[in-house]
Amino acid sequence: MSAGLDTNSGSGTAPNADAARLFAEAQARTRAGDAVGARQLLADAAQAGSLPAALQLGVWELIGLGGPVDVPAAVARLRDTADSGYAPANTLYAQLIAAGAGGLRRDFDEVIARLIDAARAGDPRAQVQLAIVIPDVPDNAVFRTALMRAAASAGESISRMFLDRSPPAPPSPPIDWQGVRGLVSLPHERALPALEVRSEQPRIAALRGLFTAEECIYVALKGMPMLRPARIVGRDGASTVDAMRSNETAKFGLLEADVVLQSLDLRVAAALGHPAENGEGFALLRYQVGQQYLPHCDWIDPEREATRADLERWGQRIATCVVYLNDAFEGGTTEFPSIQLQLRGGVGDAFVWQNVLPTGAVDPLTLHAGRPPTQGMKYLLSKWMRDRSQAGNDA
Repeated sequence: MSAGLDTNSGSGTAPNADAARLFAEAQARTRAGDAVGARQLLADAAQAGSLPAALQLGVWELIGLGGPVDVPAAVARLRDTADSGYAPANTLYAQLIAAGAGGLRRDFDEVIARLIDAARAGDPRAQVQLAIVIPDVPDNAVFRTALMRAAASAGESISRMFLDRSPPAPPSPPIDWQGVRGLVSLPHERALPALEVRSEQPRIAALRGLFTAEECIYVALKGMPMLRPARIVGRDGASTVDAMRSNETAKFGLLEADVVLQSLDLRVAAALGHPAENGEGFALLRYQVGQQYLPHCDWIDPEREATRADLERWGQRIATCVVYLNDAFEGGTTEFPSIQLQLRGGVGDAFVWQNVLPTGAVDPLTLHAGRPPTQGMKYLLSKWMRDRSQAGNDA
């Protein structure tokens, strides 16, 4: 199953024997590597009433596995599956609303209502997300701990890690779901920190505490299993591993960016002053000792033939945000050598800058490097904004 989604948990009407058989055959085809055949069997199983099959088919339609990408069909299918009472589908559909996928309106009242319904029905992904978006203050500890424990008891790994780093607590009472709704505070609803200008030309500013410590931990834990060697765009325009960039990275696409990530995405877009739909997906960056990204610019070279098609289709990368997710390392600054500026953030601190001049021309002074840690590991979250919508850009 793509993206680690559990299609067999949660509530919903049990499928009939034919639906169960078809779904089992689809899973067997998937294990055999026949995605096309599996997708057809998933469609048959969903038609016969299998909610797990409908969820998996919707995911495959979102990402184009075993057939074409069909976002409108996926959104409609996942909505119907969620409305049938299948908790994992409700969690995913809430995520799609938060993302505005397929033209959905970003209605966060509906998002939270669906997460609560899914969590009440036992979906651990909904439970851990709700725990994260309840502020970490003493008065909320009972609710947060109860949600984390419920998720952990279902095998959700991130909630287990949070519980492991928390002090022992007495047994949790039954969860007051009405009370949960009143405590939720989404990241994008908080006021932004004040901008601290670090350079006028190019325009570079810091925002202290853009993310909370718990948000930083959550993002890092979400991305760690997806980390791969980072790549750059080579001279021929192809993505390639290169010695100038030795760190690791993980990209959060539509399936990976849950409600917490989508809300953080809106927060970063507000900090950058650009529409959220113009942003590329978040990227988690990990730098181990000695790993670095040598001096480079984030803008796309308009004179370079190999990247011209990308520039014409998706627009220029006009702004960048990097968020420091941890501070347990030495070295590891973000350096702008042309202006002799070195930046180092604390947990949750962000740095933002514009990659182009007011005229729209690229700014060579934004040349920057990710310097290597000399001790410990550095975790960052990065975000690029372009000058037009990125709907459908999965690069």
